[in-house]
Amino acid sequence: MKIEDLLKEIETLKLENKNLKETNESLQKEIDNKDRIIYSLNEKLESYIKKYDLETEKKRIIEVSKFVPKTERTETIINEAEDIIKTEKKDAKKRGIKKGSKKFTKLKIDNFKVETIYEDPSETKCPKCGHDLVIASEKERFIIEYVPSTLKVYKIIKRTKKCPICNKNDSKLYYPIAKGPFPGSILTPSFASWILYNKYDLGIPFNRLEEHIKSTLGIEISKQSLATYAAKCSTLLLPIFEKLKSDLLDDPTRIIHADETTLSIYHRPEYDKERKKSYVFVYRSSLYSPKQMMIYSFHETREIGITNEWLKNYNGTLVCDDYNGYNSIKKSNPNIKFQKCMAHARRRFADILKAVPKKKRKNTTSYEILELFKKIFTFEKEYKKEKLTPNNIVIKRKEDQITIKDELEHIIFADLYVEGSALSDAINYVRNIWVDMWTYLDNGYLDPTNNSCERAVKPFVIQRKVFQTAGSYAGARYTTILFSIIQSAKTNNLNVMKYLEFLINEVNNNKESLDKLMPYSKEMRNKFSNKI
Repeated sequence: MKIEDLLKEIETLKLENKNLKETNESLQKEIDNKDRIIYSLNEKLESYIKKYDLETEKKRIIEVSKFVPKTERTETIINEAEDIIKTEKKDAKKRGIKKGSKKFTKLKIDNFKVETIYEDPSETKCPKCGHDLVIASEKERFIIEYVPSTLKVYKIIKRTKKCPICNKNDSKLYYPIAKGPFPGSILTPSFASWILYNKYDLGIPFNRLEEHIKSTLGIEISKQSLATYAAKCSTLLLPIFEKLKSDLLDDPTRIIHADETTLSIYHRPEYDKERKKSYVFVYRSSLYSPKQMMIYSFHETREIGITNEWLKNYNGTLVCDDYNGYNSIKKSNPNIKFQKCMAHARRRFADILKAVPKKKRKNTTSYEILELFKKIFTFEKEYKKEKLTPNNIVIKRKEDQITIKDELEHIIFADLYVEGSALSDAINYVRNIWVDMWTYLDNGYLDPTNNSCERAVKPFVIQRKVFQTAGSYAGARYTTILFSIIQSAKTNNLNVMKYLEFLINEVNNNKESLDKLMPYSKEMRNKFSNKI
C-alpha cells in the first residue's frame, strides 16, 4: 500500500474515532439524564406515598376498628405464620375441624347470600359411545372470596359424571379437574390476599381476624388455620421473593442499602432456648434504580453468614453502618465496596451536644464537627434540588467537599482527646470508618447516608409493635417473605390487595418467567398502580 493511501486510511480512522467519541459522549449524557429522571421520580414517588399513607390513615383506623373494640387495647398476640411441627404441638390443644367431620356444619346459610358453583368434568360425552354423561354423584364444599368491604361464601358442588349407557358394563367415572392454587380448600386468592393485607399491612392480629370472620360469616376459622394459610401463601410466593433477591444483586446501579433490627422468638427450639433476640436484615435498592425493592431476611442470630453467602460474588457497593458482621464480608469478597453511613457518625456527636448547656455548645469540638457534617448535607440537598446527573454530582462533590473532608480529617485525627470519654468514643468510631465513609465522593449514584434503608426498616418496626414476638423461626421466615413482597409492592405504589390476589393466582403459571409479575414490572404498574 502506498504512503498516500495509508495517510488517507489514518485520516479516515481518526474521523471515525472522533465520531465514535462524540456518539459515546452523547449516549453518556442521555444515560446520565435518564438516571437523574429515575432518581427524581423515585424520590417524588416516595414522598407521595408518605402523603398518601397519611391521607389514608383515617381509613386504616376505621378498618382496624372493625376488629378491635374501642374500650379494648390490641393484644400483642404471637400468631403470625407458625411452623407446624408435631413436636411443638404435642401438648397443645387441638383446634379447628376434627378429622372426618364435615366443614362448616354450623354455617348459617340463611344469614347471607351464598352463590352456588358447579364443578363438572371436562368431558361432556362418553368417549366410547358418544352419549351425554349424566351426574353420578355430588360433593359439596365451600370457599370464601373477598369482595370490597366484605367476605362472601360460595358453595362449590363437585359433580362426578358417568355414561348411562356404558356404565352398565363399565364403571368409569369422570371427575372435575381441581382449579386454583388451593384446590379443595376454602382459601381463594382473594381471601388469601385479604388475610395477608390485614395482617402484614394493617397489622391486625390473627385472633382478631378469627373473631371478625366468625361474627361476619358464622364460620370458625382458628388463628392457627389463618397462620397456616399465610404459610401456604409464603411457600407459593417464594419464587417472587427469590427473584427480588436476584434482581437486587443484578441491579445496574450496583448499590445495596443494608440495615437490621431485632425480633424476639417465642417458641425457640430446644438447642436455642436461651437466645433472647434474633434479627431481621433489610436490604433496599438505590433510588436511582428503576426497580424499587425492599427485602426482609430473617436470621436466627446476628451473624452475617446468610448475607455473606448471598453477596459472595457481588461486585458493587454496600451502604451500611459499622457493624463488624458487614466488615467480615470483605474478607470473602474483595470486590465489594462499602459506604459507611455518615448519619450514624454525625448522630454520635449530636447526642454529646445534647448534654452540653446551650450557651457552651459553640465552643465544643462536637459542635465544630457537626457544622462540617451540616455543610456536606447542605451540598447534597442542593445537588438533588438542582437535579444534577450522577456524573455532575461527582464533579460538584470534588469542588465543594474535599476541603470539608480535609478540615474534618484534621479534627478527627488530632491527638487531643481523653480516652474513655464520650467524645473519644465518637472520634474513634469515625476513625474506624474513615476510608469507607467517603466512597460516595467518586460515585454519583451513592448517598453518604443510609437513611433510605432506615426508612425501609420502619414499617417492620411498626408491625413488630403489634405482634412483639414471632412464634417460631419458620414463622419469622414466612413473615419476612410476605413482608418483602408487600413492602416492595407499596414502594412501587401498587394496590397491595389486588396485586397479591393476582400474584397468588398467576405465580404457578409463570414459574419460568417471573419478570412480568414483579412489582416494578411495566405490566404490574399498568394494572395495579394507586392513583395519587
